[in-house]
Amino acid sequence: MGKLEKSFYWFCFILLVYTTIGFKLVPNIVKDQLIKNLDENLTLKTTIEKVEFNPFTLNIKIENFKLLDENNNSDISFKELTIDFAFMRSIEKRHISFQNIYLDELYLNITEDKNGALNLTKLVKDTPKKEEKKETSSSDIKFLISKIDLKNADINFTSEKEEKPFSLNLKDIDYTIYDLGTYNNALSSNNLKFRINEDTNVSIGGAFKLEPFKMYGKIDISNLKIKEFLDFKKDIFNFDINNDANINLVLNYNVDTTNDFDLKLKSDLLELNNLELKQNNKSIANLKKLDIKKFDLDLIGQNIKLDGVKIDSLNANMISDKSGINFANLIKTNSSKEENKNEQKVETAQNIESKPWIVNLSNIEATTNFNFDDKTNNSLINVKTTNLNLKNLQIIDSKIDLNSLNINNSNLSFIDNKNKLDIQSKNTKINLNTLSLNNSILDIDTINLSKENLIFNEKKSKLNIDSKNLNLVLNTLKIDGNKISIKNSSLKTPKLNFKDKNSKIDINSTNIGLNLNNFMLDNDKITVNEIKLSKPTVNFKDLANKINLKSKNIEITLNTLSNKGSDLSINSIRVLNPNLDFINLENNTKIHAKNLDLKIQQLSNKKNIFKIVKTDLNNPFISVVLPKNTTPTQKNEETIKTTNTPTKENKSSNKTKLNIGPVNIKNGTFDFEDKNLPISFKTKVTKLNGKISEIRNTKSSKTNLEVNGVVDKYGVAKITGIVNPNNIKFLTDINMKFQNIAMENFTPYTGKFIGRELKSGKLDLDLKYNIEQSNLDAKNNIVITKLEVGNEVQSPDAVSLPLGIAISLLEDKNGVIDINLPISGNVDDPQFSIGSIIWKAFVNLITKAVTAPFSLLGAVFNFSEDEIKSVKFDSLESEITPIQKETLDKIAQILTAKQDIAIKLIASYDKDKESLALKEKKYLARKDDDRNLKKEQIDALIAKEKVKDIELEKIAKERILNIKEYLIKEKSINKKQIILSDELITSNSSIDLKIEQLK
Repeated sequence: MGKLEKSFYWFCFILLVYTTIGFKLVPNIVKDQLIKNLDENLTLKTTIEKVEFNPFTLNIKIENFKLLDENNNSDISFKELTIDFAFMRSIEKRHISFQNIYLDELYLNITEDKNGALNLTKLVKDTPKKEEKKETSSSDIKFLISKIDLKNADINFTSEKEEKPFSLNLKDIDYTIYDLGTYNNALSSNNLKFRINEDTNVSIGGAFKLEPFKMYGKIDISNLKIKEFLDFKKDIFNFDINNDANINLVLNYNVDTTNDFDLKLKSDLLELNNLELKQNNKSIANLKKLDIKKFDLDLIGQNIKLDGVKIDSLNANMISDKSGINFANLIKTNSSKEENKNEQKVETAQNIESKPWIVNLSNIEATTNFNFDDKTNNSLINVKTTNLNLKNLQIIDSKIDLNSLNINNSNLSFIDNKNKLDIQSKNTKINLNTLSLNNSILDIDTINLSKENLIFNEKKSKLNIDSKNLNLVLNTLKIDGNKISIKNSSLKTPKLNFKDKNSKIDINSTNIGLNLNNFMLDNDKITVNEIKLSKPTVNFKDLANKINLKSKNIEITLNTLSNKGSDLSINSIRVLNPNLDFINLENNTKIHAKNLDLKIQQLSNKKNIFKIVKTDLNNPFISVVLPKNTTPTQKNEETIKTTNTPTKENKSSNKTKLNIGPVNIKNGTFDFEDKNLPISFKTKVTKLNGKISEIRNTKSSKTNLEVNGVVDKYGVAKITGIVNPNNIKFLTDINMKFQNIAMENFTPYTGKFIGRELKSGKLDLDLKYNIEQSNLDAKNNIVITKLEVGNEVQSPDAVSLPLGIAISLLEDKNGVIDINLPISGNVDDPQFSIGSIIWKAFVNLITKAVTAPFSLLGAVFNFSEDEIKSVKFDSLESEITPIQKETLDKIAQILTAKQDIAIKLIASYDKDKESLALKEKKYLARKDDDRNLKKEQIDALIAKEKVKDIELEKIAKERILNIKEYLIKEKSINKKQIILSDELITSNSSIDLKIEQLK
């Protein structure tokens, strides 16, 4: 037998021995040693059904491995573990290499007891601790596993800490890894799939590298039930979540530790569906769907991006009661103070070390409903259907930049039952263009707020506000600490109603347009470059004070306003073209103003000094209408007397000093109508121009007045003078002149108070009023030219005066009535009234003209009353002698000058004296022989003479006939001016004259 043959046989023998040992002996040794070592170190009993080993392929298989407890229950087991060692490749590549590691039906049962201890922590027996020797050097172990295959694995986790055990099952776990190792930059791919309980499917696919560690791939989670995870820590949550709430996630990940730990995440799908939170079996919040189209996270770049976020039907019910707000205690806080301090220290350290995160949110849409029930204060807030759209939001540390935010709210209500307050808002829209918040400085480019309807109803004070289609726009808003600035803002509302039932105030307004330019609030100082109110319509009613104010088309502009505390300054104020109506609802007095242009320059209120540098009033039209008054005259007079009762001056009056510069009036129009008359009185003053000098409320201040205008068509008015604006009773010196005023315009007043119309005539007034220390000295010079009285007017207030004859007597030969009515008195006297004094003087003048006409005529013609009031005749005298001519010539002068009056002559004789004279005349005519008788005898004879009354009447009539003849023939007096009366007077031989007006 040769060497080769022997070698062959030895090889065969060794191979047989190797094969026998490998296939038969090694599996038994491995099985026994595994069981022995595991039993020595573990608290559980180890069972292995079978171990197989292939000595040629170095493949080992372990079947039906179990760790059993004392009740023969298995917490760890697997059906098959196969390890295929690549011996030849390991030799070739000089590293440990495995062809395949296969694990089938791995089962892990993890339990947590009531103390929080896991069963797997009790798996290893307690052993004495040995001092570990530190290795001084180590070498890297290079290995490569071509494939690791985990099939059909199940992992169960059960927690018994709570009364109701928590269970989580990972089922059907399939995990495959290719080329796992450290050799030659091996890149391992992996694919993991499993189910969580019954509904959630998880798939993770990708690749990773161990040195340096890198990993990338995709995570796909479908129908992840949130409740199944939250129930694990149910003790820290103070709410319940519904079973249907789920998350769907498709997430791409990339991890690189080459330099720093670099993590990048990018989602293809991120959804949260059908979420509902409950407390005490009541729903407090629910969400139909949260859909995030794109989620990116860059750990190194500290960057988070969310794009296409849609929040569908988020509903929240917040409740506040004695225990607090329900959302504030969703998570139970049981951590100790020490833990909190440690957490704060960790957070602080992280904040110091980390650079700021960059968060970008874009294309966000949300639909929400919100209810807040404040049971403590008995109030309720309900916000229905709020739609939010956000184009872009970037957050970098404390810097926030926002672009295009739109919020639409269909309905908002606030009900405060405690204070009886109800606020309702409908269709609110908020549009925000750009917003920037940096270092606590807020910048907003444009905010637009609009409301279709806003209702404020305060039932306790009976206050109601109703606004329609309100629109507020703010441009360039900046908030920097205590500084707030707005470049320009506008407020528009087509309709705004305000009603205060307690104060009986009702305000209705339409078309309000308010604009502010360059608004600045700096601490407590406010500045505004321009405020403009454009053409609103306002109806203001104060029923308590019976006032109604209506305004249309008014434009108010304020320039350069500054306010700090009680200090106020405005560079200029302009009120343009208002249409104002003021109505006194008590007596229906109406004041109307339009077309005016009011300019106020440099208004200020500083240090208790109110100042206006200059005021210009251009083109004003003011109309005053006094309505028909049904109140009896007597009551009116009593009211006037009451009004004139002086009040005690308030020594502690307002300390604010007035310093108002000149007031200039240009081209004004004043229209006045008094309907409180049988015939309405109307007059108009046009081309009204004037100036009021500086107005101050100091004791020694003086104000000069100068006003002039055109009255009606041809009249002229001028008012000049000086007053003390602080107290007109201290100093007033006013001169009012009215010239060429048409008298017929005063018919309404003469009709009411005198009962007659005025046909024609002109009036000139020169009124001078001087008051010093409450003492009035007034001169009323009245000149009436060619006054003609018209028809009678029925008026219950009329005083019965023979106005016609009075006018005739007062007029001179040129038809001019010149009256001077001086007035004096003390205005502090409660009984003093200028109007009543003037009226009384006027009535006395007219009465005197009628009752004592010759006294008035004598004054006009420079005669004494006794010279013209009668024509004297001696007894039985009827012829006109020089004695009578002296009187009649003066009468003729009067009649010639006053063609509208007549002299009424009444036949007169003295019955006693003239009867005796006539008897004596008769006796002497036929008893010449008895003249030597004694006087007593003669008197007795005379008394026996017969005289008839007709004889005396003849003498009386001859007297008036002779007077008439003399005046007509000798003095050429119009015979109409001589009136012979049928009356007869028997007490006087003189002819007393009476004045009558010719009709």
